[in-house]
Amino acid sequence: MSKIELHTAISFLDGILSVNSIPDAPRALNGLQLENGGTVSKVAAAVDGSEKAIHAALETGADLLLLHHGIFWQPMQPITGIAYRKLKAAMDGNLAIYAAHLPLDVHPAYGNNALLAKACGLRPNSNEGLDYHGVSLGTHGEFSGTCAELEQKLETVLGAPVQAFWKDSPEAPAGDVFICTGGAGDDLAQAAALGCRTYVTGEGSHWNIPLAQELGVNLVFGGHYFTETFGVKALGLLLKDVYGLDYTFIDLPPSAYSH
Repeated sequence: MSKIELHTAISFLDGILSVNSIPDAPRALNGLQLENGGTVSKVAAAVDGSEKAIHAALETGADLLLLHHGIFWQPMQPITGIAYRKLKAAMDGNLAIYAAHLPLDVHPAYGNNALLAKACGLRPNSNEGLDYHGVSLGTHGEFSGTCAELEQKLETVLGAPVQAFWKDSPEAPAGDVFICTGGAGDDLAQAAALGCRTYVTGEGSHWNIPLAQELGVNLVFGGHYFTETFGVKALGLLLKDVYGLDYTFIDLPPSAYSH
């Protein structure tokens, strides 16, 4: 089993993702959120920094957990209740925690948007993205098939049903597709202004649906969780390939929190 210093893994990830130069919401707290005793031999990756994810990572024997939505995603709060339980479990288990939100969304090789677009077979036709606090967000590309074929492709690569709202027939060309993973439904108008025919995101608001019809744009909700598994998986595999570390992905879709 390979083992490396924690600071080696963190410096590598920080450099790859440019976490210190990409703006984000303060609660994202990109980078190392919790250190461990100083070494890493097994990596786990999950989308959300939930108590369930922490315990699942510990059960695999991981000493580094990679997250997209970190453990401080909630507003500032005292270290009591669930906040205490999560930190105590991680610290008792010698589990370091690393989070990457926007730096992972926008990465051209390991990011959620780029990897979902690649999985769908989009042919990039523009570098122009959504403006999010000065960051260019999303991926633009041409899909060669119909709307129905895009829906089927998305359900295959996401591993879950999608909600699709087609302006015309499902047999019409999907055309220029703009992908912005996660909860970017409210950026629909901005995506439409960039010239896309179809907008794919994780989730949005009810009012996004009639607006899409009014703007003449197809709208697809793929699920916030399901559209954002790609980046953390890629980071885990990268650490495995570069340093020979054991790696596992912890799959906790919304249904995992329902009894």
